[in-house]
Amino acid sequence: MFSKDDIRKIEINGKMHTALLIGKKSEDLPRHIFQGERKCGKIIKNGEITPFYWLGVHYIDDERYVYFDDIDLLPLSELFLSKRSNALDIVRNLAKGLEESDEEFLNLETSIFPLYRIFLTADNAVVLLPPDIGDVIGILRSEEERISEVNVLIRRESEYNFALVMEMAELLYYAAVGFLPYQVEDVRYYKYIEYPLEKALSAFSESLDEKTQGFINFILHAKQSRMRDIMGNRGPSCALSWFLDKSEDLRWNLKNLESPDAANIIKDTEDYKEFAKKSTSGAKRRTFFRKKGTVITISAILIILLLALTVDIVRAVRRPPETKDLDQEGILYSFFEAQNDLNPDMLITAVKGKNPEQYAEIVNFYISDRVTTAYESNSPILRADDWLSSGCPDVESGDIVYGVTDVSLERIDECTIDASYLYYTPYAENEEDKGEESADILITYVYYVKQRFSFEYNKRGWWNISASEVVEKELEKTITVDCY
Repeated sequence: MFSKDDIRKIEINGKMHTALLIGKKSEDLPRHIFQGERKCGKIIKNGEITPFYWLGVHYIDDERYVYFDDIDLLPLSELFLSKRSNALDIVRNLAKGLEESDEEFLNLETSIFPLYRIFLTADNAVVLLPPDIGDVIGILRSEEERISEVNVLIRRESEYNFALVMEMAELLYYAAVGFLPYQVEDVRYYKYIEYPLEKALSAFSESLDEKTQGFINFILHAKQSRMRDIMGNRGPSCALSWFLDKSEDLRWNLKNLESPDAANIIKDTEDYKEFAKKSTSGAKRRTFFRKKGTVITISAILIILLLALTVDIVRAVRRPPETKDLDQEGILYSFFEAQNDLNPDMLITAVKGKNPEQYAEIVNFYISDRVTTAYESNSPILRADDWLSSGCPDVESGDIVYGVTDVSLERIDECTIDASYLYYTPYAENEEDKGEESADILITYVYYVKQRFSFEYNKRGWWNISASEVVEKELEKTITVDCY
């Protein structure tokens, strides 16, 4: 984002103007870029939109500025600082300005309105730079700047027409904590699970209004089917009418901050460091699986037949296993990651002998997930770790939570390890555990499990899981959330 140092007052022909540093004079630009009719920008305040024009280009030493009539221009980064207490009103002004814009003004090549076109004013208005100036800035920005002002806002699997709504929620998140939810590369690479708002704000001894926080979380984690329900047949800017309608009565109760380093208060907490460590570890595992994992492309019906009739043949043919370069601990972590990913092939890639207890369940979930996704373009199975990281939000009717978390390994001897973990399932293990279920709620049963794994080192140079047995399982708790 731009900083305050990029904005200055300059005098031209005896009149004061506001100037924005957009690059170096020495940087080449197409000759026609500043020629022709100058396009209009916008100033939005209290829902009212006023035209805004750039006046020309000015050079100071080797720096290239574009200048306007004198205005108290502020960078967007002030949304986390001097304008934090007004963030909801400001973002709603932004949404209003974008909603009232045509395609030429928006110029949504990536589905996102670039952050380098958004500025604020001292009186809480939003300034949207004209598209021609936006084009110039886009050319002159470094690759790193373009990533931080455009790419980090794009979430995989988000519907194109919902992206501007997502951007509004991401800016509210930024206003609260000082960094964008998917700013860190490992977070983007590992499932787009952001640091929970509630935990982040606790570092400031603050809490956001519960309804407002829930609204932000809902947008950040909306499924594609829900996005399509919200959008209907509306285009990207028109979908913002939903955002404006739903945010009208929300309450924003956060205070202004002074130091731009305030976000480090969050990042210095032990909980955030653990979150960052988990994101990095998850990103590395996904890299490993992406490079070496087997791609499964067989249809659901064929999978049932093949798994029933030819599992032994597939095992015999597939050599070496995908985990051949891992030690025993690495094999177990990949084992539980495969369970969370509903990947039956990866689950047993290192298994020689009887299949583990999880295998049949994973096959059933895998088939159910693929069939439902094929028909509805929407997975009904939520990974437990992702769902927990999101603060256990309400779920769509028909969804379930499944997976393992808090995996802890204890070595028993050279070839034996006990794995302890929490197991999240929609099914009670016995009648005594079963809660009172209904169509309006989802009950997730959380079991503490200890599973013993035995290993053998084969002659070809890698470890295999030779046996596994659940030695302890007891109900830890249940989690109940509403279905919508």
